[in-house]
Amino acid sequence: MGETLLDDLPALLNGLGNSLLVSAIGITVSVVLGIALGAARNAGVPVLSQAIAVYVNVFRCTPLLVQIFMLYFALPEIGIRLSPFQTSWIALALWGAAYHTEIFRAGFKAVPPAEILAARALGMPARRTFLDVTLPLGLRATIPAATTMAIGQFRSSSFMVVVGYQELTYVANGLVSQTFRVFEIFGMAALMYFLTCTLIGAASRGFETWLRVPGTRTAR
Repeated sequence: MGETLLDDLPALLNGLGNSLLVSAIGITVSVVLGIALGAARNAGVPVLSQAIAVYVNVFRCTPLLVQIFMLYFALPEIGIRLSPFQTSWIALALWGAAYHTEIFRAGFKAVPPAEILAARALGMPARRTFLDVTLPLGLRATIPAATTMAIGQFRSSSFMVVVGYQELTYVANGLVSQTFRVFEIFGMAALMYFLTCTLIGAASRGFETWLRVPGTRTAR
């Protein structure tokens, strides 16, 4: 049993690496988009803010699996063809950005008005106030929620099995179909997901501690 499982381990680790790759790209893009779109929503930019709200509502209110199907199977009908790899990270990025937009918007709204008024009273323009006051304070407040969303994006990379991207679940499913050892292989895959998500959470807590405002305490 041990030797057989060890024989499958390299393939599972390769699948985990592919999961981490598309997740890292998707999370990074979604966070950048979330910050930008959340800032625009917080500022109440006419027309743009309403357009962002529509985007957020569409991607939060439709299943990720449907979005993947649209990207991979529907776009070719209008001449746009994406590879399984491209579909995977784009789907995670667009889906995640909708949630990150609201997470960061809420973080920016949570900045005490007195902090902003103090900056404006010192003669700081609106853009400088956002970059030096609202952005850093707002980002600190969003770390727990953004981390939860990032973990969700990593776990949701398993949906990419439907387009044939060779992530962890795809590899595990292939090994099971060859060996019929469901408990061992999917058990190992589940353990890999669990350990990776645990490490992401631990890294986030360390990052939150590093960024904390002096004199405050972070939740454990």
